[in-house]
Amino acid sequence: MKIKVGLIGKGKWGLKIKKKLAKIADLKFVIGKKKNFFNDIKKNNIRWVFIATPNTTHYSIVKKCLKTGINVFCEKPLCLSLIQAKTLVNFAKKKNLKLYVSDLYSFYSSCLKKLNIKNNVYRAKFVNEKNPEFLNRLMYHDICVFYKFFKKNPMKNFTIKLNKKKKIYEVLFSLKKKQEIKFEYNLNSKKKKHIINDLTIKSKKDFLNKMIFNVLYKKVNFQENNLKALFIIKLLNTIKRKVNYVN
Repeated sequence: MKIKVGLIGKGKWGLKIKKKLAKIADLKFVIGKKKNFFNDIKKNNIRWVFIATPNTTHYSIVKKCLKTGINVFCEKPLCLSLIQAKTLVNFAKKKNLKLYVSDLYSFYSSCLKKLNIKNNVYRAKFVNEKNPEFLNRLMYHDICVFYKFFKKNPMKNFTIKLNKKKKIYEVLFSLKKKQEIKFEYNLNSKKKKHIINDLTIKSKKDFLNKMIFNVLYKKVNFQENNLKALFIIKLLNTIKRKVNYVN
């Protein structure tokens, strides 16, 4: 039997999630971030709410949904504030509810069997915006791929190079075992690329569908997912403070 779910968020990514949910779940409603969703949740007796709204709205919407006693799937990042993110994780635990933060690129982590002395992430694409917001939009995913290595080999320090005019951004992490991970983003390129240690990150598999299906119907380690989400938010916020970053 398909699980009853609702979706809050009607933007570009929200519509992608909608297509997946329409196939693998009993999708009861799709509404925008400004609508009062309490009645929709109550009358449809749903078990999960999927949230694909702007990052700045996550904390408020996720908390309200958890208060109704509903499990929540939230697009990354869970919050822009680490304190708020911890509040939501603890609240879900207290209420014995499931909270899952989109972890799409965890499926690519298997391509990294071991960490080299020097590791490189390169992304190129064209983003037609004055502030392309590369940290939460792109780097969040790439840190997710390297998460297990960051946990085993903590960061020692990092350096940042920003060329906002050309939209080229570079963050270099030095780890405690004398290993390095460099994240480079060229958001003014007409040719789209995503390469990690000479491996092109591309797959014909529908990982978005697999992730959502696993969350709804299979055994998922929600605690590990929450810890990873908190770790990445903390790391990105450390970078933001250094460069006075504006979301």
